[in-house]
Amino acid sequence: MDIDTLAQTVLRLKKAGKREQAMTLLNDVIPDEGMSTPTALKKAALLYDLGETERAFTLYDTLVADNIDDARYEYARRLYNRGLGKDAQLILCGIGDDALTRHKNYLFKINKICDLLEGLEQVPIPVGTNTRILAMKHAILSFRDRPVRPRPVGRLGRLSLCTGCLGGGGAERQISRLAIALTRHYQDQQAIAGLTVDEPVELIIRSLAPELKQDFFLKEVLDAKVDVVEIAKNTDNVFDDMSVECPTLRLLLSHLPPHCYYGVKHLVPHFTQRQPDYLSVWQDGACLMVGLAALLAGVPRIQLGLRGLPPVERQHLFKPEYEPLYQSLAQVPGVDFMSNNQCVAERYAHWLQLDAHQFQVVYNGVPPPAIEASLAVSPKIWRQFDERTQDAQTTLGGVFRFVCDKSPFVWIDFAAQYLQRHPASRFILVGDGELRAQAQQRAETLGILERILFVGVSRDVGYWLQKMDALMLFSRYEGLPNVLIEAQMVGVPVISTPAGGAAECVIEGVSGHILDDAQAVNLKQACRYAESMVTSWRHKTGFCEQTHAFLQARFSVDNMVCAFVKTMTLTRP
Repeated sequence: MDIDTLAQTVLRLKKAGKREQAMTLLNDVIPDEGMSTPTALKKAALLYDLGETERAFTLYDTLVADNIDDARYEYARRLYNRGLGKDAQLILCGIGDDALTRHKNYLFKINKICDLLEGLEQVPIPVGTNTRILAMKHAILSFRDRPVRPRPVGRLGRLSLCTGCLGGGGAERQISRLAIALTRHYQDQQAIAGLTVDEPVELIIRSLAPELKQDFFLKEVLDAKVDVVEIAKNTDNVFDDMSVECPTLRLLLSHLPPHCYYGVKHLVPHFTQRQPDYLSVWQDGACLMVGLAALLAGVPRIQLGLRGLPPVERQHLFKPEYEPLYQSLAQVPGVDFMSNNQCVAERYAHWLQLDAHQFQVVYNGVPPPAIEASLAVSPKIWRQFDERTQDAQTTLGGVFRFVCDKSPFVWIDFAAQYLQRHPASRFILVGDGELRAQAQQRAETLGILERILFVGVSRDVGYWLQKMDALMLFSRYEGLPNVLIEAQMVGVPVISTPAGGAAECVIEGVSGHILDDAQAVNLKQACRYAESMVTSWRHKTGFCEQTHAFLQARFSVDNMVCAFVKTMTLTRP
């Protein structure tokens, strides 16, 4: 197989999702030993395209050591694209005269951005520094002294809400609920916090791909006639950085991290045309995508909504862009932070070394869930489970996604331990996710599968909650878990780990208990608390009145909408 045919085949396999097959073919056709220089260059490029970055760079290092100028250029190009501008600059320093003539424009571009960043940083840039992140940081900091246009007086004005998708998560539910409530106020010409809602709210979503289940709440918001903008479909009117007058900023914009550049490219024209008075961006990925775009378009008030624990504490969600992103945005007039619980606000403030007063807290708005089933299938599933567990005297349950953060295997282990102490018990688990099949397998291995009803995804959450004597949540990480609030609203006590703002949802010892540790769950403690809560629920000892007043004061939808509008329109010193 000739080299060009090999390259086409490898890339076709990669596109088809057959990466391992592509790697096997590449290694079989071009073994590591005895390669000619052109062949080695092609293999290095293909390794890089297949995500074998370390192997590709090792091969480039070998070719550079042999003074292969084409390898220097190819290596530098890939380093620069990954944000390693200083590394690329050093690689090109040793390039020969002939190659220098051919690639002088590229070397000039790299030298220009590196020289600019070193001037802005006022120190030499070390090898290994991500220059794309530095470019983003200084592009944001160029707005430190920006003039902020006056906001509306006596009216809310134009408001845009933005997040990544409308999948079935808690943040997606809340932003959809907020958009619907604000739209109804606009339609009914009702004021909020003394402000007339005189413009329709818009909901900006990066992607609503149904095949990726990113549209769970889409029908709900469209039925309420919320204006929805899908960024992924905005491919016609894109930003041209040549429209930026400042040459320094224009150069910085040419070297942004991909996610940040995507937002700038697709959103600056939209914001410039719509001219929102307020923009609230929810969750880290959306903040990275939208923050700089909003500054370029001159949005006067930008709120960054941080709803889960900081990504530095959740390594699977961490991006190195986040810390400089938030620290630089915090220095720009008109930019503030919002969270849905005090715990997350404090953790972000500590991580970013920011004043906690820069973080506003707006608790989730949670309506009481309907306890009547909306679908005939739910009662049918329940009847079948009830018939085969007729001996059960206690029903414990959970509502969560079957993903690592929610600790589904801990839940199964809890059920096994609780059954040992209380054989006349059964369990209901509502939700789906990538770990559901493994959780069911674990239950089968422990011999308790027949005592657990795996409901799957259901819109009848309230129906299932009212079948429970207590709800258990063993999350390792949380923002503000809505299900704890919903359970209490239908009179069900809760036991939860102290993840995120869970403790802010519960009256300790009255409507629930908070466990000692979220990372290493004490199952004996969970069993004791469940026993206690089941007993108190059956006797309703102090539960209803006190809990109802607490939930109404902190988590009503009306209070959430009013508090949100107040944080958006609050005048900062």
